[in-house]
Amino acid sequence: MPLAQYPELQKLTKNQKQMLADELWLSAVEDSKTLRVEERQLVDSRWSDYRGGRTKRISMAELETRVSRR
Repeated sequence: MPLAQYPELQKLTKNQKQMLADELWLSAVEDSKTLRVEERQLVDSRWSDYRGGRTKRISMAELETRVSRR
């Protein structure tokens, strides 16, 4: 779902986009009933680290490189 399909979202500020992403993520996690308690804790911990600036952001290309190494 490309952002270009939603021009109203493109007009949001960076902060508004981050808040929307946070809400979407939390909604998706809440909808996921297949996560075990340990998995949910890990996701919550990583999301907290990301939101708190304790996690380094990487590009999609870097992510693909890291995943392909596994």
